Amino acid sequence: MSTGSHLMRLPLSSCLGFALLCSLGVAARADCVSLVSGAGGAAFWHGVEQGARQAAQETGLQLYFRGPSKETDPQAQLRIVERMLAHGCRALIVAPSGAAVAERMRQLKDQGIAVLYIDRDLGGDEVIGAVVTDNHQAGLLAARQMARLLRGRSRVGVLRPDSQASSVAERSAGFIQGAREAGLDVALEARLPVHDYMPSAADLQVLETLDGLFTVNERTTQSALAVLRRAGRSGQLVHIGFDADPLLVEALRRGELAALLLQQPWEMGYRSVWAAHQYLRGARPGPRHEPLAALYVDAQRLDDPAIRHLLPLAD
Repeated sequence: MSTGSHLMRLPLSSCLGFALLCSLGVAARADCVSLVSGAGGAAFWHGVEQGARQAAQETGLQLYFRGPSKETDPQAQLRIVERMLAHGCRALIVAPSGAAVAERMRQLKDQGIAVLYIDRDLGGDEVIGAVVTDNHQAGLLAARQMARLLRGRSRVGVLRPDSQASSVAERSAGFIQGAREAGLDVALEARLPVHDYMPSAADLQVLETLDGLFTVNERTTQSALAVLRRAGRSGQLVHIGFDADPLLVEALRRGELAALLLQQPWEMGYRSVWAAHQYLRGARPGPRHEPLAALYVDAQRLDDPAIRHLLPLAD
């Protein structure tokens, strides 16, 4: 994940002034916005950053962008939030790594800082809005398409990271609901450790017996694809992944993946910065929840102009 931030050098007196304002719980600057991303999914967060920077350029806002290396530690993300607050921006965009983030966001709201959630929504009133993928609907879509592709076969599984991120939980829940509604047998529901994203020995045994598999984000899709390749099973079961990097796009072209569900990261970053800009200008906040659809993409759709702009470029 790109974690670089565009830092602006300030005179010492200005830095001291901002430090004093932050210590008083006051954010002074309406000319900047900070964005604290989630972890994992390098291609996804790179797309979010690109969209955010485009919106920042259009609105004249200074953008600071940074994120954690792991999803399992909301405290690590909160430490990044504290560092970002030193810039003194009156607007903060966060992809919350867990429920522990909400309490700090509520405190910032009371201090006059406008907070928006991106990519996942904790559902509270601590934010002025949330720009997110409709993750539950994405899981339902994956299950319905899988049932169609299985043509009577029924043994399926879902792999997700063992994190507190609500986005992956909603995708997994949506898939399980949709699979059961379609009469599929959900034989595997596994959480992968985020230090290596590898299934356990017991999970690998069940994986060998599946007709279909849904992997809920970029890293789990990459890991599952590697496991299936080693077992000689890639392309032999219906594997629907989530998000994309060049490796996954190539696997889809080769038939090792049945489909990918693609989010709209550029649009997510772009809309979130524009929403912050409008708030800073005194405009009324729009709808609190702004869902973006995940798009079902099989090999035949990869060259569709409406899809190509969502695909990461190969190095």
